[in-house]
Amino acid sequence: MAPPAGQPEIARLEARVAALETALEERSRQLRTIQRYVCRRDLLVISRLLSGLPPLPRGAYEPSFWHETTELTAAEVEETLQDLWTSVAPPCAVER
Repeated sequence: MAPPAGQPEIARLEARVAALETALEERSRQLRTIQRYVCRRDLLVISRLLSGLPPLPRGAYEPSFWHETTELTAAEVEETLQDLWTSVAPPCAVER
């Protein structure tokens, strides 16, 4: 007797689901390992990058480092503007 008409397709799909579940388990193990060794901010940056979002601003532009003041200070305007624009849109998006 021949197998039912849809049986080979069902077997192929079941094998594919099993392979995807195995890949997902491996990826989950990798992510848990990464989470053990990087800080919270790095996890956030990794998550943003994998989602297609730009990374968080670095250094002096990190909001937690800002100190409010009404005093004017000297700054490199061109460099500062470039850094701020880069923090809003990733470099690959700007080049397009």
